[in-house]
Amino acid sequence: MLYSQTFNLDQVAFASEGLKDAQQTMSALKSANKELKGMMKTVNIQDIDNLQDEMMDMMDVSNEIQETLGRSYNVPDFIDEEELMGELDALEADMGSEADGIPSYLQPDKEEPDVDTEFLPAAPTGNTTAAQVNLLPCSFS
Repeated sequence: MLYSQTFNLDQVAFASEGLKDAQQTMSALKSANKELKGMMKTVNIQDIDNLQDEMMDMMDVSNEIQETLGRSYNVPDFIDEEELMGELDALEADMGSEADGIPSYLQPDKEEPDVDTEFLPAAPTGNTTAAQVNLLPCSFS
């Protein structure tokens, strides 16, 4: 019985706190509503629309300026995009057929002479004598 009475008192206290919270929430909502109404009187939707239109016009002008500045002087106006895409596909196919991913113009020629054998003297074979080797006198201090 004591447990039931304690439970009932806790339920009443909880309900009381809930009502106090609800009253504070309602008070805050009323003051926020009043504040918003005051702010809405200063804001005109037509002004916002006009501002948005002006911003769009300024962005259009900015884009035109950027396109004008980005124009290339050496590119003719009659470029066929299909032709360019065909050339790009041909280049990709050519790059795909290159050995080891190295373009042909960077690969060594097959007929190039071996630098080691053509420009270097032959290595001596057998035993060499002091007479065969050109010895320069050295002095150590």
